[in-house]
Amino acid sequence: MSILPRLRMLFARRPWLYWLLVGMCVVAVWLSVSSAQAQVTRERDAWGSTREVWVVSGPVAAGAVIHAAAADYPTAMVPPSAVTSLHDEAIAARAIADGEVVVTADVAVAGLVPADWLAFAVPAAGTPDLIVGGEVAVFGSGQLWCEGVTVLIGDDTVEVAVPDDCAASVSAQLAMGAVTLARQL
Repeated sequence: MSILPRLRMLFARRPWLYWLLVGMCVVAVWLSVSSAQAQVTRERDAWGSTREVWVVSGPVAAGAVIHAAAADYPTAMVPPSAVTSLHDEAIAARAIADGEVVVTADVAVAGLVPADWLAFAVPAAGTPDLIVGGEVAVFGSGQLWCEGVTVLIGDDTVEVAVPDDCAASVSAQLAMGAVTLARQL
């Protein structure tokens, strides 16, 4: 006789053996699931404390309303300038990728200029085709000074907003007439 018919006969005559085998399988599955849950908890605790930040729930174009949701991230992964509160009508100062943590430079306060940025009027001659809200690279004397956002495009000038930490450099380069704008794609 083959082994399968013998096992069926054994389990038919002694049902407690069948239920013992079922119980052992249930215990094995329960142990593996609880072990996996414990491992996840250990990994999460290894990161330390968490901090609530706002994460974009889809790609956002510059000048569009930011749609974000609050999420808890490990403190080690949170940028120092991460936004901890976001009002419903917050406008993006620049393009934000899906799943990106919103930082203060991403949020425009008035129009497209973030709160701590300064806007400069740059001569429009020789600039590429720019769009309002588009990202630009500001070069001066042949080197990259900083990145900014196009705020206004006039006939003779283009207003570009730059972070305040590079505003002095851009101002000096403007005084020398050495500023060049490049459109970022």
